[in-house]
Formats: sequence, structure tokens, C-alpha cells
Amino acid sequence: MTNNPEARPAPGIGRRLYRGFAFALIVGLAGAGLSGVPALFIQSIFVGEAQRCIEAIEMAEAGGDVTLTCPDEFTDPPVWLPVIMVVGGTALGAAGGLAYGIASPGRRARGSTPRAESPWLPF
Repeated sequence: MTNNPEARPAPGIGRRLYRGFAFALIVGLAGAGLSGVPALFIQSIFVGEAQRCIEAIEMAEAGGDVTLTCPDEFTDPPVWLPVIMVVGGTALGAAGGLAYGIASPGRRARGSTPRAESPWLPF
């Protein structure tokens, strides 16, 4: 067997699946991290509004002159919304990573010749 890169066969289905699962893990973790930021932001909006409504209810019960305009949904903020956002970001990242890992060619595609790349920096 020679060390000629052109003599190497194309990667098989096992190698592509392995690479797909590796990319799915990496991109899925990145997707979970990136989708956690908006999930926490949206949850903070619900928690802040729930705290304002609870304070208004306590003021009204204490005999204060407060008009209640709080819907019942804000007194009990949804816990499922941030979880769904993080799971969705993870699933989309993992699916994209899996598709990229399976569909992308290896480091050298079959029949390619090694060549020097031109520098992309102007200096």
C-alpha cells in the first residue's frame, strides 16, 4: 500500500455516520448554548411580569387603590417555553451537524490533487 492520497478509497458509510454523529454532537451542543440566551430572556420577561402582578394583587388585597389588569397567565409563568426553545435549538443543531457530517466530502475528495492555496490576506 502506498501513501498516495489518490489511491485512498472514498470514505464508507460507517466513516460518514461516525463523522455525522461527531458533528451532530458538536453542533448540537453549540445550538443548545446559543438557544439558551433567548430562552432565558423570554423567561425573565414572564417572571418580571408575574412579580408585578403579584405585587398588584397584594396591594389590592391590602386595601390600596390599585386597578388589577393582570391576566391569570402572568401569575403562573410557563416553565415549558424555555425548555422547548433549548430543546429545539439542540435538535436543529444536531440535525444540521448530522447532515453536514454525512454529506460533506472527506479531507480530500476522490480524484483531487493536492495544490497550494493562494493566501487570502492582502499582506
